[in-house]
Amino acid sequence: MRYRLDPAAEAEAARGNLLGGLCTGGVASLAHAYRSGWGPELNVYVEIPRDSALFPLLSAGAGVACALFTVALVVRVARLRIALSQRRQAHDPVKALLLPPSAEHGAALRRSRPGRATLGNVLGLVLAWVAIPLAMVGLGILLTPERMGQREEDATLFASVATGVGLVVLIVVGVDVTRRRLLAWQVRKLSQDPAFAELMPPATAALSRYRAPVVPELRITNYAPPGDVIFGLPKVSATRNVFGLPPLNIAYFRLFENELRMRDFVKGAFRRWGYVHLLRSAASVRRSDLVRMRRAGTLGSLFVASDQRMRRELDARSFEPLRRGFHLIRDVGGRALPVWDFKGGYPMSAFLCHGAYWKRAVDTLLDLADLVVIDLSGFQKENIGTGYELQRVIDRYPVHRVVVLADTGSDTGYLTTHVRHAWSRMAPGSPNAGHGTRTLLIGQVPVGGHRATYHILSHAQKRLR
Repeated sequence: MRYRLDPAAEAEAARGNLLGGLCTGGVASLAHAYRSGWGPELNVYVEIPRDSALFPLLSAGAGVACALFTVALVVRVARLRIALSQRRQAHDPVKALLLPPSAEHGAALRRSRPGRATLGNVLGLVLAWVAIPLAMVGLGILLTPERMGQREEDATLFASVATGVGLVVLIVVGVDVTRRRLLAWQVRKLSQDPAFAELMPPATAALSRYRAPVVPELRITNYAPPGDVIFGLPKVSATRNVFGLPPLNIAYFRLFENELRMRDFVKGAFRRWGYVHLLRSAASVRRSDLVRMRRAGTLGSLFVASDQRMRRELDARSFEPLRRGFHLIRDVGGRALPVWDFKGGYPMSAFLCHGAYWKRAVDTLLDLADLVVIDLSGFQKENIGTGYELQRVIDRYPVHRVVVLADTGSDTGYLTTHVRHAWSRMAPGSPNAGHGTRTLLIGQVPVGGHRATYHILSHAQKRLR
């Protein structure tokens, strides 16, 4: 199964199919029995003869419906057995790792596909500039008395125009999605080219094969913050963040393809709390930059591939807070993200790393960070890169200074299983090793609910003391 099944939902669906099959089967039986002469003839208000053509049609239709309900019932019973088996496997720490997440787990990830955003933008332009004026003109034509006789011709014209507009929209979306995917493919191919790798990562960038001698108990706190607005916060400055404290260095890790969560993160409170550092995805590279570097023969400068280059990038980053107003945040996703900072904000630093160096870059960001934020929305065991970052955070960073994010549709049981598995594989020398209990915060923020991040940071601030 691709998704984990819910036993309660499958049982409810099975009951519905059973009732539907019984009802339609009963209707088919009664119709056939009445036509065959069983029971008294109905003539209370209106006489219904037994040889009426209604009964064969009613009997056949209800019989087909009963057969369909029966097939659906068999399928639901089979799914219910699978769901019960999955629930039993979820109690086994080893077998639970093999289970898929729930169907809602990757909803934000599916909505982040390039075609969804492009289609929404194109449809918005079409409605604003073509569809609405055309509909108003067409309505005026149809309501004009002298054109009443030409409604069929007008309807044909408008249907043709609508079809043409729809084809244009599909072509534009298809071309844009293909162009973006080809560009990301080219960048990923270059990032794996050893000719652009200045230095292979040292052994410290690899996960340890050994385990910590004492792995403490992990207590996971799921926090669903309210989505209301917090008033009375101060403006951001070089010395004080939106909470009136010195700004922090924040390392942010996430699934590259989850654009919706990247948008919410940029609009949220983290940029008002400190300087955010993250790794860029291949989709964030603009075609103009790639073409310019290819013509100049400087493609090697596109990637961070050594500690020296990483230090230069960190030293060259801006420390000047962004003023209150409108800003375009670039180089963090497939598109520039427009934001309106009412209280100002801090600049974000994004690093496009070579495939031979990005693991070492994770260590560099962890060494720099005062707080680590890792968004596991849509995470699955196939996301090897994010899985490595999760394991590296557990191995090298105090967990009380870590905030895990998930959307409200995430399968928290699935995420908890994989977090605990990474915790059990903790490396020797981890700051989290030892006796006692450690607590990890998982904040559940809905898609579009970036205001809730203020409450998450307010809650996490107590853990940093």
